[in-house]
Amino acid sequence: MALTLQRWRESGHLTMNTPHIFTIENTSEIGKPIEVFLNGKKVDHCIYADTKKGKVVFCPQPLKVHKHKKKVICKTHYGRVTVEYLNSQSKVG
Repeated sequence: MALTLQRWRESGHLTMNTPHIFTIENTSEIGKPIEVFLNGKKVDHCIYADTKKGKVVFCPQPLKVHKHKKKVICKTHYGRVTVEYLNSQSKVG
């Protein structure tokens, strides 16, 4: 049986009540700075966090540049990701 668009919306697949992907761009657009935690430990210099996939991309300090590609080296870690808005008690993930 085919799932109609209306039933798909009602099932919650199309609603965006709470975001699960956080980037530098979308958090600055809404004006809410965030803190990212991976397995309960705070991740500094995070540029991407996905609470559903459990993925965090961050730039370790000091910044290092790839020798030939001239790009900043970033690392990806996986685990339980939670996001907290600063100056607020609400948690996401």
